[in-house]
Amino acid sequence: MNLEAKTIEGIYAGPVAKKYDMSMGHFFARLKEKAFKKSSLKAGDQVLVFCCGTGLDFPHILRRIGEEGKITGVDFSGEMLKRAAKKISRNNWSNIELVHADVTRFENKLDPKADAGVCTLGMSIIPEFRSAYNNLLSNVRDGGEIIIGDMQLASGWQARLNPLTISMAKRYGGTLEGHQNSQALFSLINESLNDVNKEEYFFKAYYFSIGKKR
Repeated sequence: MNLEAKTIEGIYAGPVAKKYDMSMGHFFARLKEKAFKKSSLKAGDQVLVFCCGTGLDFPHILRRIGEEGKITGVDFSGEMLKRAAKKISRNNWSNIELVHADVTRFENKLDPKADAGVCTLGMSIIPEFRSAYNNLLSNVRDGGEIIIGDMQLASGWQARLNPLTISMAKRYGGTLEGHQNSQALFSLINESLNDVNKEEYFFKAYYFSIGKKR
């Protein structure tokens, strides 16, 4: 684990984990719901969620895949996973498995491969985002769906708001470089997926994209 990764791990081992649901849960809930409604997730699907954190994506996914589906959530923050586990227990969700692991080293771990791979608000704070994305791809079957939601640098007149956006994201590990990385990530997405759909929100500071693995 490099120095930047250790710094991020420290952020999510502290107060951020305790207040994450309160600060982030409502802010992005509408966009998460919208993205998963636009996906092709269906009853019985197996879904891999990278950087699952406290499990804020889980309710939206479960509405699509039902009790017969399965979620595998992966995160390298033990504190965030503890909170996800409490949420799973409180809601009596029996079809979610949590894995404490580094997503940049999680290549070809699922057998059978997942029907869909998800990562929201994760790739932009991972220094080795290319490895993380490729590992997500490696665990999804051909023709499966990839759903990414993350921060990015806005363009046009909205670019004037980038310093504010980055400042707000800093407490969660957000950086100028991380926001810049979203452009390179989207190039990877276009290279590896078919039928890519991208939508932008919050003055183009946030996007989600959905596509099918080639």
